[in-house]
Amino acid sequence: MTDIEFMENLFSMFKIDQNVAASKYVKLFYQTEKEITEVERVLELFNETKNIDEDKLAIYYKNTEHMEVAEVAILTWKFPSRRLDDEGSGIKVKDEVNLINYEIDGEVTDYYIVWLYKKIFEKYPRVHDTLMKKRIYNRLEFKSRRNHQEVNHISLLEIMRKAIDCSTLKVSKEMRSKINLEEAIDSFSYTYMCNMNRPIKIYSIEEVIGVLNRQQRARNNDFQAPKRKYNSNLLDYYNLGISSIDPFVSFISYYHIIEYFFDEVYREHQINTLRNSITSPIFSYKDDQQLFNIIKKIINDNKHVRENGSGNEQQSLNYVLNKYIYDLDELKQRLDNDELNFYQNNSVAFSAGDVIIWDKSDDKILKSISNRIYKTRNALIHSKSSKKDVTYHPYLHKNELEKEISLIKAIAESIIENSSDHI
Repeated sequence: MTDIEFMENLFSMFKIDQNVAASKYVKLFYQTEKEITEVERVLELFNETKNIDEDKLAIYYKNTEHMEVAEVAILTWKFPSRRLDDEGSGIKVKDEVNLINYEIDGEVTDYYIVWLYKKIFEKYPRVHDTLMKKRIYNRLEFKSRRNHQEVNHISLLEIMRKAIDCSTLKVSKEMRSKINLEEAIDSFSYTYMCNMNRPIKIYSIEEVIGVLNRQQRARNNDFQAPKRKYNSNLLDYYNLGISSIDPFVSFISYYHIIEYFFDEVYREHQINTLRNSITSPIFSYKDDQQLFNIIKKIINDNKHVRENGSGNEQQSLNYVLNKYIYDLDELKQRLDNDELNFYQNNSVAFSAGDVIIWDKSDDKILKSISNRIYKTRNALIHSKSSKKDVTYHPYLHKNELEKEISLIKAIAESIIENSSDHI
C-alpha cells in the first residue's frame, strides 16, 4: 500500500475533505466544520511503519531510549487500575534479572495506531464494497465524532485513536537482554490471565475494532406467539451459541444440539434395521443366508459401538441429519446466497471440511454437510501435534471458523424445531 492510498482510505473513512483554497483539511462534526491537523505527521508515521517488523497483531521497534519494544493489542476491561509501583497506576512489571519491562494501560503509541489502520485498509480497502467493510468504516467514523464539540481544530491522530479505542501490552527489553520478545508476550499473557482471571489475547483486526466477522441475521421484531414446545436442554445450548462472541464456543454449543440425539437415533436405527429385516415378506427364519446377512450387517454397524450402546460418532451424525433435516429447501432458506455459494466453493481450510454441492441428491448433500461439520468439530476438539494440518489455531483460523457458524446454526435450529411438539 502506498502512502497516497493510505491517506485516501483514511480520508474516505472519516469523511475528511481538503480545502485547497485555504490549504487545510476539514471535517464536519454535527454541522460544524473543524480543521484537521497533524496530517503530515500521520503520513510520516505511515512511512516509518513500512520498516518495522510485525507478527500477527504485534509490532516490533526501538523506542527513544533505544530499547527493543514489542507492542500488541489486548482485550480491555473496565476495572479499577491496580497500583504496582510508586510512580502511578496501571500494570507495570519489571523483571530485573532478564532486563525486561511489561506495561498495560499506558497510552497506545502513535506507531501502533497508524499501523492498525494500515492493516485495516490492506484487508478492507475503500474500493471493496463488502458488508464487513461498510460495517467497519461506519463504526469507526461514528466513534471518531465523540467529544469534539468545544474545539475548532482536532488532530487526525486523535480522531484515529478515539475511533479504535484499544489498549496494548508493551514489552520492552534492554539491548543486552537475551529474552525473545514474542515468547515474552506469551509468558506475560498467561501470567496475567492466570492471576487476573480475565482473557487478554486478541486474534483479529475485527476483534480490535469490536465487530464480529460472522454474518448477522436480520432481526424480526414482528413475530407471533409460539405454537410449539421445545426441548429445554437444547435451548440452553442454543442460548450459549447465540450469545457468545467466540466462534469456538458458538460452534461447539450448536454441535451439542446435534450430538444430543446421537445415542437415541443410533439405537433407533439399529432396531429399525433389524425389525424391517425380520418383518419383510420375503424373510424366512429358515433361510440361513438371510439370517447370516442380518448378523453380518449388525456386526459391521457395531464395529465401533461403545459399551453403553452408542455408535460411531460420524455415523450417528449422519443418522441425526437424515432424521431431522428432511427438507433441504427449508434449510437453504436459513442461509443467504453468499453463504450458500461460500459453502459450495470453499472447503474449510483448517479442517479439510468438504464443499457442499447444493444441486446434488439429498443424500449426497447431507453427507457433505456431515463431513464438513464433523471434520471441523474434530479440528476444534483435538490438538494432536501429529495432525497440525487439521487442527484449529485461534489466531490463524478464527475468521475461517466464523464463516462456519451460519451453517451449523441453521442445522441446530432445524433439529430444535423438527424435534419439537405442538403446544
